[in-house]
Amino acid sequence: MLEVLGVDVWGESAYLCLVDGPALTVEELASRTGIDQDNLKGALIRLEDRGLVSRMPGRPTRYRALPPEHALEVLLLARERDIHRVRALAQHLAERHRKAQVGRDSASLIEVITGPDGVARCGQQLFRRAEREIRGIDAPPYAKASNGERVNSSLNIGGRRVRSRFIHAHDALRVAGGVRRIEGDIAAGEEVRFLPQTPMKMILADDQAGLIPLLATPQVLDSCILVYPSALLDALSTLFETLWQHAQPYIPEQTGQPDDDALPEEDRRIIALLAMGLSDEAIARQLGIGHRTIQRRVQALLARLGATSRFQAGILAASRGWWRPET
Repeated sequence: MLEVLGVDVWGESAYLCLVDGPALTVEELASRTGIDQDNLKGALIRLEDRGLVSRMPGRPTRYRALPPEHALEVLLLARERDIHRVRALAQHLAERHRKAQVGRDSASLIEVITGPDGVARCGQQLFRRAEREIRGIDAPPYAKASNGERVNSSLNIGGRRVRSRFIHAHDALRVAGGVRRIEGDIAAGEEVRFLPQTPMKMILADDQAGLIPLLATPQVLDSCILVYPSALLDALSTLFETLWQHAQPYIPEQTGQPDDDALPEEDRRIIALLAMGLSDEAIARQLGIGHRTIQRRVQALLARLGATSRFQAGILAASRGWWRPET
């Protein structure tokens, strides 16, 4: 944990041992931590330099931990100053880079990323570099890094204050586990909308970069184009916002409704999936309920709503506040 403050594993073990007990000699510390004495001596010197430990007077030399709330705060402030300087340098270098692009070949505005692992890692980097917003159109096929990590906003944004908006095709709800995955992303703060079909797959990080497929099969995403600030990136941004306005939110918040007209949560989900155009078989698979059970419940819901079609059921359910397709 302390490695983020420049403390190595030997130093961290020694410091934690001293925090928990009295002042100790190098020999005593080595016995308690199992660290070789030569490595331990170097670690103690580095801890002294960082103001985490001090030597006690007398012989043999004993080391004690300085109060963590003060010692660690000093290191944190120093690291924050370093980060601030590096961020300022990054902005300066970015400006220099933008100026250097003026007049260069237009080919420098795009970069071809090849191989499933390269595509996956590029997608992960876009998620991690975003400072304000990630936008995307999600559709198969999916790239996967060689380490098995999935290209996913909730995994890679990591709790940062970055808005995440994704558009899915209705087919995403028919894939096994698709509803569970999407609801997990929604629970992590992602805004999700649906269209009957999506024109392409893409990821946009702020207004700085975009990733779109170049070559893909139904099973493998082999190569993509990384697009830098340009008219093409502006067009991709406009395309996303246009589609977002026409897309349908997924299972929005339930509005207030009278107690005698309350609808069980599972029936609300059935109504929402019906309105998305899923078949009874697909709904059964997503909710883990038997196909015949879903058929009976769908018919009961249609009868309760007085609907003659699945589409009409969605409209009538929305009018009762059971499901509200906000835009």
